[in-house]
Amino acid sequence: MGGPRISTADVSATEAFDWWAAVQSESMTPCSTQPLPGGPFSASIGSCVESEPISIAQLAISGSITHRNHRHIARSDTQYVLAYLTTAGRFDVRFGGDFLRAPAGTMFVVDGQHPQEAIASDFEAIMVRVPRELLLSATGLSEDDFPRARRLQPVGHEALVIDYFRRLVEPPANALGNIAMLNAGIELLAAALALGVEQRPDEPAANSLLRQHVIAFIRANLGNPGLTVDRIAFACGISRRKLFGLFTDIDGGPMQLLRQLRAERAQELLIATPDQTIAAIAHACGFTGERNLYRVFRAETGITPGEYREHVLHGHPAPAP
Repeated sequence: MGGPRISTADVSATEAFDWWAAVQSESMTPCSTQPLPGGPFSASIGSCVESEPISIAQLAISGSITHRNHRHIARSDTQYVLAYLTTAGRFDVRFGGDFLRAPAGTMFVVDGQHPQEAIASDFEAIMVRVPRELLLSATGLSEDDFPRARRLQPVGHEALVIDYFRRLVEPPANALGNIAMLNAGIELLAAALALGVEQRPDEPAANSLLRQHVIAFIRANLGNPGLTVDRIAFACGISRRKLFGLFTDIDGGPMQLLRQLRAERAQELLIATPDQTIAAIAHACGFTGERNLYRVFRAETGITPGEYREHVLHGHPAPAP
């Protein structure tokens, strides 16, 4: 798992930029960097997870220009692909004569094996780092086809990838301790890169993308109490057998996933709408009645909806199930 958030606020103003330049080059990827003019420099990074297959962190930079050249690349023991899901500000990358911009809501994937220049301005992002060799293998692409840089837009299958990483770091981030969930993130990135060059991704990556498509459909239709396995499969254009095959890691398969997602939605509504009755929340989440909500909610969280609301609204963490 990750560590504490570190920030230029932890050092003096005169040391801030040099300190950050060292953090960036040593902890993220070898590079050289300089601040943008126009104001005091600030930056921070909070590691969410550091593991062999993937590292994820939350990043903020007031303004900088970062260069990665052949000398930096030669210094790297492992070549990485970096992906930035921009949540605020701007991130621009130049590769030779090519220029790409990643505004808020998009995700930018950068192959660290090539020289590049990146400009960050009032930039906040979820940063994902994956060993290049691992991601290349997952795409099924050749070296010639593997993209130097790719911007993912929040539409179609690319929106599924963006939404996956956004949700992955949202509290409670229990999924960050699950290697299968982290590997699924790698496969989703791989699928997006392969489809970006109009090649079919390898089967694991394609299945991860299809799984996210099913999850997105279920989330969008949680309020429908008539949602069944057959209706989910039909809407997603797959067979019942394929649907169950996508969720072999979940005891109870897709219907258990549906119950889990309904319980998560109930948790959100219990806090976001404190004046709403439990019965109204049960209806909004697609439960057939208040008693059904209580049963599923308690099985998933270990407490009742009322107890959950009471704990969280009074500033206490909800008891672990």
